[in-house]
Amino acid sequence: MKNISILILLVVVLGGIYIIIKKDTETDIIQPETVVEEINTTTEEPIDDSTPQELYDSIEEDITENVNDSEPENVKEFTLDSFNFGYSIEKIEVNEGDTVTINLTNSNGFHNLLIDEFDVETESIGVGDSTSITFIADKSGVNEFYCSVGNHRAQGMVGTLIVE
Repeated sequence: MKNISILILLVVVLGGIYIIIKKDTETDIIQPETVVEEINTTTEEPIDDSTPQELYDSIEEDITENVNDSEPENVKEFTLDSFNFGYSIEKIEVNEGDTVTINLTNSNGFHNLLIDEFDVETESIGVGDSTSITFIADKSGVNEFYCSVGNHRAQGMVGTLIVE
C-alpha cells in the first residue's frame, strides 16, 4: 500500500510539474494584441479605436477639406473665339488677385492670344482647334490682349483686359 501511495504522489507531483511547465511556455507565446501594441509603440502612433465608418468619415472630411483648400477662391474663366481680325469678346474685366483662365477657340484663320503685362501667350491654333492660358491678375490696370500672327494686331485683332 505504501508503494501505491508513493506512486500516486509521484504521479501527482510530476503532473503538477508538467502543468506548470506547460503554462509557462504558453505565456511566452505572443498574442495578437501584443503584436499590434508593439507595432504601434515603435511607430509612436496611438491605437485608433474608431469604427470603420468613423474612419471613412474622417478620411472623407480630410479629402474634402484638402480639395477645397487647394481651389483658388477668385477664378474667372472666359472663352474667346478667334476669327479673321477679331475676337468674340473685346473686353475682359477681372479683379486684382483673380486667377484668370482664357480659353481660345478658332473658327477662321490661324491665331493666338498674348498679354504682355502678364507674360502669357497661347500657342497658335488653326480652325477648329482650341488652347488656353491661366494666370493670376496680380497687377491692376488696363492691358491689351492681341494676336501676334502676321499683321493681325495691326488689322485690329486686339482686346482689353481691365484689372481693377
